[in-house]
Amino acid sequence: MERPSRLGTAIAVALAGAALGTQLTHPPSLTSGAGRSPHRRVALGAAVISAALLLTSCAAAPNGVQKESAFAIVNAAGQALQSARTLEIQATSTTQGSEASLTFDIEGKNVGGGTFTSSTLSFQAEELHGIDYFRSKTLWSQVGGASLQSALGNRWVYIAASSSTAAELTQVFGSLTSPKALAQQLTKDAKSSVKGKGSRFEGQPVISVTEPHAGTIYVATTGAPYPLRWVEASPGYVDFRDFGRRFNITAPKGALNLQHLLTG
Repeated sequence: MERPSRLGTAIAVALAGAALGTQLTHPPSLTSGAGRSPHRRVALGAAVISAALLLTSCAAAPNGVQKESAFAIVNAAGQALQSARTLEIQATSTTQGSEASLTFDIEGKNVGGGTFTSSTLSFQAEELHGIDYFRSKTLWSQVGGASLQSALGNRWVYIAASSSTAAELTQVFGSLTSPKALAQQLTKDAKSSVKGKGSRFEGQPVISVTEPHAGTIYVATTGAPYPLRWVEASPGYVDFRDFGRRFNITAPKGALNLQHLLTG
C-alpha cells in the first residue's frame, strides 16, 4: 500500500511546483518515502494559486473600488471571489528558462479537473467528491517504473475515495476547488498591501495592489471586483477566468483502479 501514498506526494509536489515555479528536474523518490510533507508544499502552492483571476464578462458599470484603500480593495476582491461558484485557474511559471503550467476548472467544492505540464512531467487530473482520476504518459514511470507506464499507457486510472491516498489528494484539490479557501489566501496580507495605479488588463479596467511578500494583484474596477491577475515576485503569474461557466466535469469512462494494479 506504499506506492499509492507516494503518488499522492508526487501530485502534491507537482501542483505546488507549478504555482511556485519549482521545476521537477529531480522529482522526489517514490520508492524511498523521503521528502518534505506534501501538505506544506500544497499550502505554499495554494497561496500562490489563489493569487490572480481573469474576468471575462462584457463591459460593465464602474464598481468604485479604485477609490478605496488598498486594504479595502483586497478585501472586496476576496469577497467577490468567495461568491464565485465556477471558474478556471491558469498558472504559469518559468525557472531557468523552463516553463511549467497548470490549468484547472472548478465546478464546486471537491469537483474539478485540469492539466499540469512541465519539462519533466505532465498529467490530467479530476477530483470528483473524493475519487481522484489521473491520466499521464510520464507520471506512471515515476510511480511504478517503466513496466507500469507500459501497462497503463495513456489510460485513465482512479483512486477510490476509501483509500488514505485519496483523502490526502482531496486535501490537495480542496485548496484549488474552494473559492472560499482561495479568497482566504488572497486576503492574507491585505493589511500590508499598497495601492497602485489604474490601468488595463486585457482590455479590462483594473487597479493594482501590491503585497510586499506576495506580488501584485490586478483588481477589476468595473462589474464585480474580481482579482484578474496576480504577478509573482519571481517569474510567473496566475489567472482565473470563466466565472459562472459550466464545465460538466464527469468521471472518465473505463478508468482502472490504480491500487488494484499496484498491489496485484
